Amino acid sequence: MGMNSTYIDLFYGFIAIVLLAGSFLVKQKTNGWLFYILVIIGFLIGGLIFRLYFLAVSALLAGVVSIIRLRLHISKNRPLEVILVHANDDQYLHYFLDYYRADILKLFPGFDFKIEEEFLIALIMSKIETVGLIIAEIKNPETLRICIDYMVPKYQGSQLAKTFYNCELRCIDFLDYKYLYIEPQSKAHNDYLERIGFRLVDGKYVSQCLGR
Repeated sequence: MGMNSTYIDLFYGFIAIVLLAGSFLVKQKTNGWLFYILVIIGFLIGGLIFRLYFLAVSALLAGVVSIIRLRLHISKNRPLEVILVHANDDQYLHYFLDYYRADILKLFPGFDFKIEEEFLIALIMSKIETVGLIIAEIKNPETLRICIDYMVPKYQGSQLAKTFYNCELRCIDFLDYKYLYIEPQSKAHNDYLERIGFRLVDGKYVSQCLGR
């Protein structure tokens, strides 16, 4: 009887390990993800009914990990839309700048909030919500100097940052600019630039994705 009990414990222990491993391996964008969640729920309920608490706790942990990974996946792949602002005196633009003024100055201490006519301005939207702003100076027909590429505090440090960066590159590429650079700003923003793929060259952060 004791031997059978040991084998049963090992069997359910193996299932618990498989559940936990699966929570890190299953891809959220596939149909298998929903099936896997149903499996987790089944083992969680079964573990509670038959008092297999190790199995129940493992299923619960696998569920938590899966939900966290799903939230990260949704955030990273959230669709973004670029809206070009054609007037430098646009009321919403200046409302946005005034509303986030303190945070913008913290990240971009050199920005003077003077919007010249030759600047390229783009609001980044997602699900009817403004999540960021790009202001760039047109240096020549092929080159842009990014003055600010700002994300609102709600999404700073999130997976959306990478999507924002790719959206910024698509916007610039669509407008036929070949090069972009940004001068060092605050440490927080410099770290962000390095994290998403910029590199420091001759005192300027340049994109590795353009100008090739």
